Amino acid sequence: MLGVLITLAVVAGCAGVGAALVRRWSEALDTALRLGIGGLVGLGVLGTATLFIGLIPGGFSFGIYLVGAYALAGIFLLARGGRELRFGLPKGPAVLGPLAMAVLVLFTLVAVLAPSDGNDWDSLAYHLAVPKLWLAAGHIYSVPAIHHSNFPDVIDDLYTWGLMWGGQAGAKGFSLGFLVLGILATFGFARQRYGGTAGWWSALAFATVPAILWESGTAYIDVGHGLFAGLGIAFAAIAVADEDRRSLWLAAVLLGFAAASKYTGLQTILVVCGAVVIFGVTRRQVADSLKSAVLIGLVSVAIASPWLIKNVVNVGNPVYPFLYERFGGANWDQRRADIYRIEQQSFGVGHSPTNMGHAVLGLAYQPGRYVNPNQTHGGGSPFGAAGIAVLAALVIWPLSGRARRFERFILASSGIFFVLWIFLSQQSRYITTLAPPAAILLGGAAVMLTLRQAAMAVAVLQTSYTLWLFQSQKFSDQLQVVLGRVSADEYQAATIPFFEASKAINQQVVGGKVALYDEVFGNLLDVPYMWANPGHSTLIPYDSMNNAEDYVREMKRLGFTHAYINLSPMVKDKAFAQQWLASMGLYGAPTPLQADLRKSLVDDWQSKWEVLLADAVAEHKLIPVQPFKHGVLFKFQ
Repeated sequence: MLGVLITLAVVAGCAGVGAALVRRWSEALDTALRLGIGGLVGLGVLGTATLFIGLIPGGFSFGIYLVGAYALAGIFLLARGGRELRFGLPKGPAVLGPLAMAVLVLFTLVAVLAPSDGNDWDSLAYHLAVPKLWLAAGHIYSVPAIHHSNFPDVIDDLYTWGLMWGGQAGAKGFSLGFLVLGILATFGFARQRYGGTAGWWSALAFATVPAILWESGTAYIDVGHGLFAGLGIAFAAIAVADEDRRSLWLAAVLLGFAAASKYTGLQTILVVCGAVVIFGVTRRQVADSLKSAVLIGLVSVAIASPWLIKNVVNVGNPVYPFLYERFGGANWDQRRADIYRIEQQSFGVGHSPTNMGHAVLGLAYQPGRYVNPNQTHGGGSPFGAAGIAVLAALVIWPLSGRARRFERFILASSGIFFVLWIFLSQQSRYITTLAPPAAILLGGAAVMLTLRQAAMAVAVLQTSYTLWLFQSQKFSDQLQVVLGRVSADEYQAATIPFFEASKAINQQVVGGKVALYDEVFGNLLDVPYMWANPGHSTLIPYDSMNNAEDYVREMKRLGFTHAYINLSPMVKDKAFAQQWLASMGLYGAPTPLQADLRKSLVDDWQSKWEVLLADAVAEHKLIPVQPFKHGVLFKFQ
């Protein structure tokens, strides 16, 4: 708990620094909005500073003192402006708004304090794992075979500090901070734009999006990214609707941090710049709109440029591993680029123009197609759903016929964004970009439009469903861990198939290095490891390996002492797994694979390793060390 409190204190300090940095552009904003935007900008500045600190060998050892000074300065600034930032709670029925927010924050706090489980896939695979590796090395570097370590990481960099002072919970505390800042920002934005109780409806619609609430208790970065990008769209809408130059600068800064946290932020910059020009043309203000678009583009790309430049230096591609055809990239090739693209496009319902309506509406009625794992069969986790409030807001305003320039800009930007989303990767968590502006529109609809009852009903329904979902499937189990009724090890063993094996690997591979096959939860390991499947990199030369001897020689040359194979039904067909293990001789004398099956595996560059590894075991060049419920650990001889 102490680590989370330290993180939240740092978030508060960031709000103080950020509010001071953007004061000249935000003086006229609602108090809550100013505080929310200040926090986002302050966190973005801290994440950027962390990059430069982390690139210095040993930088993390002294950098923590700089973070402390930054946070203390921000808290001082926040306290000095406390009277200005003060705002009261509502009275009467409206008090249900902050009460609902308090319940949501409580749910999230419990998730932050509980260990990440198997659903928290990306956190355990790289959002927490990569910063952990950086801390062990003392600096930021491109992690071999984990291409995610080259992604823009203004948010992931923050996790480095959280891990230092509070472990997993300290890192995830930043996600809770983003949720609180998002509630403040959407509340303040809607209250300023529409008045009345619009702020509470907007905050409720934002915070109860299942993907938002779930990720706020994890180390995923989509909530923070969505706030940077979505509020960037909203401020650009004010700049266009009210011809407000100050909002244009705020939009540019926020969009810059969006691109500094996720490559999709670059798409959002293009969307906003395009929408600005389109609206300028409709007003016959082409020159002014072009100037505005150029300003947004230059400022935002400049903010994101340190990560793009770092990638050029480290791996030769500013957007590694994407656009390999154009830029190339270290430890990558066209085959890997192709399978990565195929995996990205496996979400949703298809990418042809005729599927556009189905793709968008499917977010509401079949969310399992837009979330991993098993997205191709609609088996994705319901926690990653985009909710119905976002879609409802984007439908209610056009139906009302009362959309003004502000609403029309958001609707147009959302439409362009959806088109790109449909043709690139239909993952529901990417829609978090639209959650803040759509939530603001929903709040406006709830107080202004004849369809306000429908807007309110949507918000209430989404809130009811999300609270039920989390209470029944997450909160109760996590609370048992937080209260100490179930140990952290027991909880993780029950929810993470790799947990049992990871404990053994940490004991048996001390001084060695393990190759992980079909397993990516490296955050659980305290020993050197590498994702060893061919699709992750070209570092292991499988193409030049012709037999078990070649395989063992090359793996030992690369420093591997052990190999672990994941046999979970999620990644390995049970019938194949039995044949595969039999061919290794784990059930007695080796039983060779059927000739046609063996040939098909060898001919496929992605599965050739399965034959090489099995042959190495059968020839006693790779010795079984310990079997587990979901895998086997081997040692190279």
